[in-house]
Amino acid sequence: MRHLDADRVWNHLAGDRHPRRLVVLSAITLVSVASVAFLLGLNVRFYEFSGWLVIVPGIAVAGGILGAGLVPTIGSLWLVGVWGYVFPPLIGYVAGEWTGGGRYTSPRMLGFAYGSARAELLGGVKTSLNFGLVLAVLLGVLGYATGSAVSWLATHVRSSQ
Repeated sequence: MRHLDADRVWNHLAGDRHPRRLVVLSAITLVSVASVAFLLGLNVRFYEFSGWLVIVPGIAVAGGILGAGLVPTIGSLWLVGVWGYVFPPLIGYVAGEWTGGGRYTSPRMLGFAYGSARAELLGGVKTSLNFGLVLAVLLGVLGYATGSAVSWLATHVRSSQ
């Protein structure tokens, strides 16, 4: 059985430079495109779009396959989560436009609602810090481990041929 050394642990936590940047850049690009689309009036809701069930875990698995590092992978997932809970009510708050069930509200996974844009924004921040970070860690670890296993398996299959 091989022992874990500090370099190996660090590599799994921080990742390689280029893949780390690629995973973080993909998450930033995703939320940037979603932000522009939302500002243009399109109904961009990650949580009403079933594709997020593929995109978000896909970022985590890609992080593992590429060796981007667990911390950048989790951070990228959390960024997407923060966007979904904070960006729409922030725009509603800044623009002064608010409707209880409109496009400026954040996802109500727990079935609660806020009465104002400010309260919705603060609730979104609280939810993304409490629930979103835990979910990002869980999805990030599972997806990263899956991607790392796929990468390890592919490397060993190629080397045995």
